[in-house]
Parts: sequence; C-alpha cells; structure tokens
Amino acid sequence: MRILLLHGIPEDEELRRAWNRLAQEVESPQVFYTFEWAIAVQRAYAGTVCSLLFLGYDGDSLAGVAAFGQRNEGIGETFFLTANTADYCDFLSAPGKRQEFVHGVLAELRNRKIPKLVLTNLASDSASVAAIRGSAHSFQYHLHARRAYLCARVVLGSDEQRAELKRSLTEKKRLRRNLRALGKLGQISVRHDSDWVQIEPALSKFNSTHVARFLSTGRLSNLIQAERRAFLHELAREISRCGGMSMSQFVIDQNPVAWNYGFRFAGSWFWYQPTVDTCHRYAAFSPGYCLLAEIVESACDDPEIDVVDLGLGAEDYKDQFATSSRETLYCVLNRDFSAHLWAALRDRVAAVVRAVPAVERSMRFVLSLATKATKRMPNQSLWASVKWLFRSAWNRALAFDQVHLFEWIPQPADRASSVNLVPLSSELMGAAAIHYADDPNTMKFLMRSARRFRTETRRGFALLSAEGMPLHFCWVADFDGFEMDELDRRLESADKDAVMIFDCFTPPAARGRGYFAQTIAVLADQLRAEGKLPWIFGAAANESSLRGIRKSSFRYRYCLGRKRFLWVSWVKDSVPSAPLQNVVSSAPAQ
Repeated sequence: MRILLLHGIPEDEELRRAWNRLAQEVESPQVFYTFEWAIAVQRAYAGTVCSLLFLGYDGDSLAGVAAFGQRNEGIGETFFLTANTADYCDFLSAPGKRQEFVHGVLAELRNRKIPKLVLTNLASDSASVAAIRGSAHSFQYHLHARRAYLCARVVLGSDEQRAELKRSLTEKKRLRRNLRALGKLGQISVRHDSDWVQIEPALSKFNSTHVARFLSTGRLSNLIQAERRAFLHELAREISRCGGMSMSQFVIDQNPVAWNYGFRFAGSWFWYQPTVDTCHRYAAFSPGYCLLAEIVESACDDPEIDVVDLGLGAEDYKDQFATSSRETLYCVLNRDFSAHLWAALRDRVAAVVRAVPAVERSMRFVLSLATKATKRMPNQSLWASVKWLFRSAWNRALAFDQVHLFEWIPQPADRASSVNLVPLSSELMGAAAIHYADDPNTMKFLMRSARRFRTETRRGFALLSAEGMPLHFCWVADFDGFEMDELDRRLESADKDAVMIFDCFTPPAARGRGYFAQTIAVLADQLRAEGKLPWIFGAAANESSLRGIRKSSFRYRYCLGRKRFLWVSWVKDSVPSAPLQNVVSSAPAQ
C-alpha cells in the first residue's frame, strides 16, 4: 500500500466521497469518522493545530485514511486530529486492509522521526488495536494502552425488545412525575431538526444556555472557547448537508428548555452534547432527562436506528437507560523508553489512587489547596509576597467591617425610558460569559450568580447596551431574612414589602461610565411600582460604591458593623432610634 502524507486536508469533493466511503466500510461506522467531521475540526482549530493527513492507496484507489494533528509546525507529539471532539477515533480502511495501512502509517511516522503518537478514544473492538500492537515494535515504538472511557449505549434489538424498552420507559416513575409537572407549566412538544436552516438560529441560544448551565455548577463549559463554538457551527453545517444532524429540543410553549446537539448516522442516534435551561422553574423537573427518554422512545419506532449511543462520560442518568457499553482506549506510542515507563507508572499510580476513594479525596484536597495558594500569591518578589501574606493574616485577625444601609426615596423623573434594564436569564448569563470569557473577575461573578437560578427567592437584572450585551448586573432579595455575608448577619424587617438590592457588579471594561447609579435607580423605580420598598447597602470602605448610591437618590438610614479579633467578634452598629428602628432591624445569622 502506498502512503501519501498531506499537510492539511484539501477541500476536495472527490476526496470527500472516497473518504466517506471508507468511513462506511469500517467495522462500526461512526459520524466521527467522516470527512465532514475532520474538515470542521481543521477549520475551527486552524490557529492552534496543524493537520497531517495520511492517505493509503491501492493503485489509484483510496484504501486508507488517518487524520492526525500537531500543536506546532515542528516535530512533536502527534495525535488523532478529532481527539478533543470525537467520541470515537480510528484509522479508516476495510478491516482486512487495516494491518497493512497501520503498518504503513507507523513506518512514515518513524521516517519523519515523530517521537510520540497519542491515540485517544480508540474503540477497543476495532481492528486497529491488534494492528497497532502488531506493528509498533517493528518501528521502535513502545506501546502503552489503558481504558479511556466506557460509553453507555442503548441497543434496541428486535421488535419485541423495542416494545419492551418502550414499555419500561413509560413505567419510570421519575419520568411520569416530571412530565406531569412540566405539562402544568405549558404545552410540551419535542422537535428533531436536521436542516441547517432550522439548526443555525438555535445554535446561539444552545451555546449560551450550555455555558450558563456549567456556570451554575462552578465549572466552565467548553463552549466558552470561540474555537469550540466555531467547530459546532461548521460541523452542523457540514453534517446537515448529508442529513446526519439531529438538533433535538424539548419545548414548553414554544420555549426550548432542553437540547441535544446530536446525530443520526449509520444506524446510531448520538447523544453528543446536551444541555438544559438552568431556570429553577424548569430545571427542577429534569427536562434533559425527559428529552433523552423521548429520543430513546423515538428510536424504538425507527427501524433504521439500532443503537442510541450516549457517548463519553459516566453520568448516573445514563445508567438508567443503558443496556450495554462500548470501551475506548487511550494508547501512547513512545520512541523514548523512559517516557514509555513514566507514562505506564503514572497511569498505574492514578488507577491505585482512584481505587481507594479516601486517598483520591485527600489527593484532590491537597491539589486544590496548592492551586489556590498559587493563584492567590501575587506575581512579585519574595519580600513583596511575604508582606502580602503578613498583611492578609493581620487583616483576618483584626478587622472592623462596616456597611451603610440606604432607603430609596422616589423621584418624579422617569429614568426607565433611557435605560434598558431586563431580568437576568440563563441565556443572557451564558452570552455574558462568552463575551467576558477573558475577564476572570466577571467570570467569578457570573459563576456566583448562576448558582442563584436554582432558587426562586432572588431575582437578577442586567443593564444592556444597544447591542444587547450586559453592562451592569444586580440582584434583589427580600429584606427580611437577607443574609449579609459581609458581616455574617441576617437582616430582619417588620415590613414584608422591603427588598434588598445586592451584589451589584460592573465588568471592568465597562466601569467609569455611571452604569451602577443608573441601574439601581431604574431598578428601584420598578420595584416601587411593584409595591416594594427598595433598600441597598455599601461597604464603608468602598467610596465609589457609596458615591454611586447617593447619586441615585437613595438616602442613608443607618450602618451596621462588626469588630473582630482572632475568632471573637462583636456587633458595632449605629442604628437610629424609633420609629425607623421598628421598621428595619438586624440580627446575627443562626
């Protein structure tokens, strides 16, 4: 077999057809093996990854394809081009020609002095595994392989098995309960779009909702990266050309609340990248779980679908549907024997640690402490770092914290007409995270805010620019029972209509333009129109915050304080006498 190496994947229709023909000839055809998938990766990640395409020819006929990538133009680690995006990766050829093709690719890699080849998500039942083991030693590559993932799957089987699977779905108490609850919120419908014209408008909301969902769990979605979003955009456009896309949406009254960016290809329906709206109104009833159940049920009715593949990741909800699994491998081929030994030893130690939960928890705790310490240590000289540590310790040991509380005094001027203040939604939160992805302070605020969507006791608001991008954020909660973290106090109020505006934040790039004062003024007017009594507070040490509050017609009423020495603290308030004290007071948190 003749091996041809190309630097980059050519945009060639003849190659596309021949490549996809090979993708159908492998033992288990996957959408991840298609030309469309590889070209989408190349387009989206062109700035960080260069493509290496190995083509195997029998005469003039294409008999093998292997797409690899390198992070640098020079010689370095080489890996499957689609490794970071595909659930399964492989060498493409007819099974009978796999050994010859793999042998030829490894020979070419050795001739080009490639020191390391990483093969991630290689299916363990692929003919490539035996071919790699049979050829690696011939070219002085040392092979180390371990399990990467177990991919949960729903194998549909015969007509009788499909009918039984559907019956078992309808009997799931959790599913019936959630569907009843969601049905009370509106008319339920499910759609599966395969046309690019329908999919493209849905991608923006899908992206922002996925980002917001991860923020609510204190993590960053991979869609925060522009390259990943570009990849999904390119992939959907390419795959929809051949009818393999399936953008599924669980809809309540025309409002999508759960998505699956998936595929229907060669008898498989892929649960690839799902997400759900983090709004408490919907999330409490697991619309994503309901969507997956509907996909499995629809697959049972489709004779062209044999498997619902739930993909990478060992989430518990998948176990409630899975009837089998498929193993993938992580294979490393090293020319350097010492690097081979180190890789094997590292994986062995990791396996031992994971086998003992207590040890794993301890290791994670130690690593998290080390990471926090490294992040908090300023990038300065040793002496400056020591002074910073000493000052931080002193401030923790001896401190006087004080906040000023202000009450809204209504003004005759109407400010709402010139300011676009809207309720904060998970979609808007995700869009803001994408826009401010390079700003760690804003990302920290958004993570904190996203967790509040799990409750219905607090409402968020955002001031929008003319382009619809948030310029300022703030939150509102009932005054009575409000937990003031700054003083470790719980506020109390005799007036049940009193509300507190809190956690106001302007992204650094938008500061210095008066957005804080504008926002709280308009919000206070809106709250007053609802029959509420708005209050706000600011730390005594934060002069800019206090200045903005005074500009917006809030009036100072009193201050609360706390003195602290080591582990002992005591209240130091300045509260006016009656009758105001009878309206609003404060108490230590329980």
